[in-house]
Amino acid sequence: MKNSKLDVQKIKQTLSLGLPGMEEQYKLAPLNRERLSHINHEDPSIRKAAVLVNLFFNDEQDKLLLTERSTYDGIHSGQISFPGGKFEEKETDPIQVALREAEEEIGIPSNEVDIIGLMSPLYIPVSKMYVQPVLSCSNFLNWNPSNKEVAQVLEVPISDLLSIDAVKYKDMELSDRGIIQVPYFDFRGHHIWGATAMMINELLAIIRRTF
Repeated sequence: MKNSKLDVQKIKQTLSLGLPGMEEQYKLAPLNRERLSHINHEDPSIRKAAVLVNLFFNDEQDKLLLTERSTYDGIHSGQISFPGGKFEEKETDPIQVALREAEEEIGIPSNEVDIIGLMSPLYIPVSKMYVQPVLSCSNFLNWNPSNKEVAQVLEVPISDLLSIDAVKYKDMELSDRGIIQVPYFDFRGHHIWGATAMMINELLAIIRRTF
């Protein structure tokens, strides 16, 4: 990434030494979230997905690419998430899926993205989705969000996420667990929580290891 203060090579080296994994993910999990360490990948009800965790440099800052989902009739409507989606028939490579979905959702061409490596997968019980985060970086900035899937693109400074008071807490009513306390990142009034926050927390742990 041009002018970036993040050392991508150090990040790659950090990934090669082992991932922070569930320990860091669950620091940002809603309280009482069940820890699922074993997933039956043969279970036909579990859907595989991949998301692109993309780093870039803009406005003199290293940033993380997120999207606000469009409003629709579904459990993740309007939430903040990474660009990504489900594996299509015969797809087996999470990198291919993450790149395809990112191009469809926000218009970032696959050939403009450099893959850094894979982060720890995460199971989302409420949607029965097994998600593989794909860490990447790019110099591409000309977002062209799909009106059908994306309400807006968010450029979140890494420094904001790393700040000592970045994580806040609120009570939320979840359909499967009632009212519980939920940790979240607050970015300009957008509450980044759940699986997205859990993946971000692992990313931040990886970045801190490079300092």
